[in-house]
Amino acid sequence: MKALEEAASPRVDGEVLVRRRLPSVMRNEWLWSAVVLVVVTVATWLRVSPEDQDVVWAEDGLIFLVEQLDLGTLGALFQPYAGYQHFLPRLFAAGIVEFVPLEYFNRAVFAACAVFAGLVAAGVFRLTRDILRWLPARFFMALVTVVVPLLSLEIIGNLADLHTYCLWLAAWIAVAKVRTKGEGVFWAAVMLIACLTEVQALLLIPVLLVRLFWDRSFQTLAVIVGAFIGVGAQLATWVGFPRPMPSDAVITAWDVVVAWLVNAVMPIWNGSSSSNTALLAEHGVGVAFLALLPFAVAALTVLVFGRGPQRFALIVLLFVSAGTFGGSLMLNPVELFQYGSYSGDEWLSVPVNLRYGAAAALFVLATIPFAASVLVTRFSANAPVVARSLAWAGMLATFVFVGLQGPEVGSAKTATDLWEPQVRSAREQCAITPNGAAEFEAAPGVRLFELDCADVMARAGG
Repeated sequence: MKALEEAASPRVDGEVLVRRRLPSVMRNEWLWSAVVLVVVTVATWLRVSPEDQDVVWAEDGLIFLVEQLDLGTLGALFQPYAGYQHFLPRLFAAGIVEFVPLEYFNRAVFAACAVFAGLVAAGVFRLTRDILRWLPARFFMALVTVVVPLLSLEIIGNLADLHTYCLWLAAWIAVAKVRTKGEGVFWAAVMLIACLTEVQALLLIPVLLVRLFWDRSFQTLAVIVGAFIGVGAQLATWVGFPRPMPSDAVITAWDVVVAWLVNAVMPIWNGSSSSNTALLAEHGVGVAFLALLPFAVAALTVLVFGRGPQRFALIVLLFVSAGTFGGSLMLNPVELFQYGSYSGDEWLSVPVNLRYGAAAALFVLATIPFAASVLVTRFSANAPVVARSLAWAGMLATFVFVGLQGPEVGSAKTATDLWEPQVRSAREQCAITPNGAAEFEAAPGVRLFELDCADVMARAGG
């Protein structure tokens, strides 16, 4: 941990910048980015069992694989699905289909997604350098990318949910201070790709426009251009290929608040859905507000003791958490999402592990390293031992406890056959009926789709 520590230097605008005199190699920004990349990639890999790593998830098979084989790369890359663009999943699917034997498709998908999570975490680490002035807090902020318990249920290792990581990274791009024009162009390109993958990144447009009041640098303008192009493409897709509404159920603001608490906040502290529903049945929504308390204290710490850029960044992160979660419920209005109406034993049959909650939880958990950084940078001059002790204790206790909740989440892939045996069986079938089609399974549950035998025989290995 000493390698992560930094010592106090003179005050800047009433704040202490913390920098310990470490060897130059230990202060190397790119070295730490590489460490984050490796740590988060490996941690992401380990969060899912080897068996589940070979189970195809929903759209990965039914949409991205099938349409890549049917339409080819150019035809599939910008093909609308469910009302918006999915650029990165389609790009990854194209590369994997072209260069990896079909039976290893999902192993390659999982590996690519794990590395992508590591890259996103490294990007977050880089982007926080002028917002979080304490290096350990930046490291833990990057770990948020993999620590949130619900990520392993549906998001980790799936092309269909790469957009969650894109939103997490795009939010940091929107609030970060980029120092050079070259890096500004790079992050503008990343923002473009993120917006072409995650339609809800449109919430960052007003954030970027607000930044223009105090920052009209080339870097900021470049990021805005990238965001506008990506969001513009998403809106054009939405208008031209509207997403079907599942029902006309009315979702109220109170429904959204309660749903956010029980799907985003509570699962951070308890990965067991059955345990959470039992708590809600016995104690009501009050227990969910209790789960929010540590994050509320952390957020209040930043708002009271932080500086302008830190306050702005935190407000944006919480806005994205609430806005995207609420938007997800509003755009998928089903009676099941009327969380504000549940009471007593009704909670026992209510889902409290929505994937929308996992995405929103990233931004909630971010309040902890945020507050730790503010404590150290604001109070190290007068009470260095107390400030650092509180910061370290808060971060370590939170992240260790939250990390232990991961195994409690369970799996949504146990009912589905492994992908590699399915392909080998399909090859045997297609050898007999080469002009037919082979049926495959995807999770969650058992979702069926077909591939032409010609594609199976051409793409599968020997």
